[in-house]
Amino acid sequence: MRSRISTRHFPLITLVVLLWAVPSLAHDLWLSADNFHPRLGQNVAVEVVFGHNFPYYDILITKDALTEFTCIRPDGARVDVQDVREEHKGGRKGFLTGKVRTPAPGTYVVTASRVRKGDKEHVPSEKFGKTILEVGGGSPKAPGPVGHRIEIVPLANPSGVKPGGALPVRILFEGKPLSTYVYATYAGYSSEDEPFPVIARTDETGVASIPISRPGVWLVVANHKVNFSASLTFEIR
Repeated sequence: MRSRISTRHFPLITLVVLLWAVPSLAHDLWLSADNFHPRLGQNVAVEVVFGHNFPYYDILITKDALTEFTCIRPDGARVDVQDVREEHKGGRKGFLTGKVRTPAPGTYVVTASRVRKGDKEHVPSEKFGKTILEVGGGSPKAPGPVGHRIEIVPLANPSGVKPGGALPVRILFEGKPLSTYVYATYAGYSSEDEPFPVIARTDETGVASIPISRPGVWLVVANHKVNFSASLTFEIR
């Protein structure tokens, strides 16, 4: 006898599929900078944002909820971001901001994460973000992995990518290549139908190519198992 599925279940099935396929229905953590190409010695303000409409902030992540907020300098040294404070914008809205110092030329990677265990009110989740700063001209070398549980690793330095080109990235989960979808958008993009103008799929080595259509600040996002997410922000000139 053939099994029959009542049509009353179709909306629920459709909702589950959409929640799995569209990361914009959940919040992601990303980093934003007031200057992605600072002069040598110039301080950079970096914000930790928790939202779903890039580049706008939404829910404030408090300082004590943040697991990590560090800067990896060109020599590999890891230092804490300085002068971290909460910017409250009414209700639960706001963002964290801190200061990154740039004592040497080269590529700086600023990282942030929030790892939350599950409880009666929250499901467990792990959110990771990185942004790339090019100081004093930066470096042609792409920055490597930083050790996040899920991570977007650029395989070329974004400073060398021009509009009309592409940025190759590798997605890692627990240090191994991950087969998943990768989503990208840029500051200024707006659509009522499609939250991310770029969607790519990684190959068996975890690599995907992100078409870069225009200059500006870009966000790349990858998700895994619903509540693991990674982001990468950078500026294309």
